[in-house]
Amino acid sequence: MRQTYSMVFLDIDGTLLDSGHNLSPNTKRLLNRLEKRGIPIILCSARYPDGVECVTRQADLHSPIVCYGGALVLDKDRSILSDTGIEIQTAVRFKRFVDERFPELITSTYLYNVWLVDDGEHPDIRREAGIIQCRPLAGKLETAAQAMDHVHKLLCIGPPGQILRLQREAAPLFPEVELLSSGASYLEVLPKGVSKRTAMGMLQARYGLGRESAVACGDHFVDLEMLRYAGLGIAMGNAPEEVKAAADRVTASNDEEGVYIALKNLKFTPPPEKRAAP
Repeated sequence: MRQTYSMVFLDIDGTLLDSGHNLSPNTKRLLNRLEKRGIPIILCSARYPDGVECVTRQADLHSPIVCYGGALVLDKDRSILSDTGIEIQTAVRFKRFVDERFPELITSTYLYNVWLVDDGEHPDIRREAGIIQCRPLAGKLETAAQAMDHVHKLLCIGPPGQILRLQREAAPLFPEVELLSSGASYLEVLPKGVSKRTAMGMLQARYGLGRESAVACGDHFVDLEMLRYAGLGIAMGNAPEEVKAAADRVTASNDEEGVYIALKNLKFTPPPEKRAAP
């Protein structure tokens, strides 16, 4: 008997969206059909909430969303289900460490829908703003810290070699955070113990489902735990080899409708609370 699934967790950049940050019509139609049948289609991203919402609107989805790699989880009505942060003094310390030791890297800070940057006109910041459709707020974290008790994540952007070196050097110095790569030039700094996997577990419990009920698609190291935890973990064709090796299956790339190809022949059954009464 073929395995049936009841939830879908999708990374956004490099997975659901193609290299031009667009959603294919075939994928949109399939996701809409599944959601109308009662299957939660949960976008699970390192993006900030409005950055996820611009994709839910593009896809016409109405399920819960996972932001900041699991640090902030919002229900389908956008009430907060989970809100986990990095203590503000740790964030200030981490940013100071990067600024002093890795001046080639740009570090910015996120809290809810606020994106705080040192220089809003920096080319890397302008490029990121175009991708996630967010206008940054220029200011110093040390100053903003006076009105904040936590942040959801820090994001470091820069040359891949420097990103790798930062990840190696910072890990033993900052045990209170998770350092996860979401692309060769991106390092996500998240609260310790938080990941897309932890968000998956919480949402599955809300729907009365076990881990075997979930399908997950992702393309990078920030997705590894999610792919390993899911009943069916699917790596994109554009994923690094280590991510592909950790997945149950590998689909086509994000430029070849990999999500559509991965999901179109699977069997889905709504969660118990969504099934029609006999």
